[in-house]
Amino acid sequence: MSWCWYLWRPGLELGQPSSLAGYGIAENEQMPDIAADAKAIAFGNFKRGYTIVDRIGTRILRDPYTNKPFVGFYTTKRTGGMLVSVEDDESTFGRRVQVHEYPNRDKPWTEDLGRATRRLTINAYLVGDDYADRRDRLISAIETAGPGTLVHPQYGEMQGSIDGQVRITHSSTEGRMCRVSFQFVESGELSFPVAGMATAKRLETSGGLFDDAIDSMFSTFSLSGISDFIQNDVIADAASMLGDVADAFRMVDSGVSAAMRLLQGDLSVILMPPSAASDFVNALQKAWRSGDRLRGSTSDLVTMIKTMSGITLDPGLSPRGTWPTDSGSAAKQKMQRNMIAAAIRTTAISTAAHAVTTLKQPRDVPGVRGVNQPAGTGRDSDIIIVMHPALDGVQTVSNGSSPPNYEDLKAIRTALNAAIDQEQLRIQDDVLFQQISVMRTDLNRDISARLAQVERTALRTPDDVLPALVLAATWYDDAGRESDILTRNPVPHPGFVPVEPLRVPVR
Repeated sequence: MSWCWYLWRPGLELGQPSSLAGYGIAENEQMPDIAADAKAIAFGNFKRGYTIVDRIGTRILRDPYTNKPFVGFYTTKRTGGMLVSVEDDESTFGRRVQVHEYPNRDKPWTEDLGRATRRLTINAYLVGDDYADRRDRLISAIETAGPGTLVHPQYGEMQGSIDGQVRITHSSTEGRMCRVSFQFVESGELSFPVAGMATAKRLETSGGLFDDAIDSMFSTFSLSGISDFIQNDVIADAASMLGDVADAFRMVDSGVSAAMRLLQGDLSVILMPPSAASDFVNALQKAWRSGDRLRGSTSDLVTMIKTMSGITLDPGLSPRGTWPTDSGSAAKQKMQRNMIAAAIRTTAISTAAHAVTTLKQPRDVPGVRGVNQPAGTGRDSDIIIVMHPALDGVQTVSNGSSPPNYEDLKAIRTALNAAIDQEQLRIQDDVLFQQISVMRTDLNRDISARLAQVERTALRTPDDVLPALVLAATWYDDAGRESDILTRNPVPHPGFVPVEPLRVPVR
């Protein structure tokens, strides 16, 4: 080195300094492990975190001279806007647990309470002619209120605070430097529970009150004390209306259609005395809820809701007006028929509103895995499932079907509002009118809350027949979003998406 033997010529070509303390030198990031034929001097690029030691047989970053004063440092760390050199650091990670020990039981049960707080113990130092100014600025940064950012050479940026006191020491044997020791603890955000309305639960409650109002309204229905031919005409009208419902659901849900046909055969028993008026309402509700689609996928539920809402607008279920010229028997028959039609329409609306509450929420809390499902699978793979006798009866929670999309929710809202609007014009009972108005408010509030969480979609046409994976990667730069395409469109085969308009998310 004293004869200017440059160890790495490329460094010199990059314009790095050609001498240090009178000796010819050169630096290069592509360093060998050993600097051979070197003199006893140490130098380096301290900001980049390495030191070149020119001592024969001494390995890089393992120079014994670096423990003496006035020698450069290996790594640097920034805290509170100040750059300090790190001598060593220690970090602690883990989980918070609570050990439960029981009498006469050898093995305890350890309860997992979540991730433990991350803490770092750092020993650093400041060196140089300006170390005193840097020390004072570091003290000012440490005493600043609130959390700060620690740039760690190994872990990167971390948000946290100084834990306790910071020790700064000076020594007469170490000139132009001071040592700093402190503990750093991560800090999160101060969050509080956000109060929100359980819109689906509130809709379910108002729907129950609406059912009670239907029972109250229909309680005045009675065929007792009227002529036999009027009774037969009322039962015939009821059978005709149930037949219209069964025909409308024949191609939609065979379960509802079959239940209405069975109810037709029981009308002479359910509507005639001594049967109570509530028996017919209960039978109607059971018939509406016997549909197979009500226990199916999201698309089945959407179809049932729209069909139930639409059946209430059928002309066969419309009320019949009474005129002054009508005879007493004809007026009595029309009044009883109108009450049966109102019971059919209102129970259909109530069942459709109840079906809305069973739709999957757009942002469900991830379900708890069963104890038999291996940890490390699914989205919650970082959750450790603990075996314990108290959890043996826990059943695996099914993810169920996908939540309804934006267009389905808008279609449900439109259909139900149209049915409720028309029914409000027909209702003559004050309590029933008030309850259907409350249910409508809760219904629109629940659907609006769902719409706020659902992605907007648009029609998009592929340029060629391509697999869904390729389309997802092209449109969203994420091949894993192929389900966004397949679940919203009737694609026969995921490997061959046809060239036709597809309903896909906008983002």
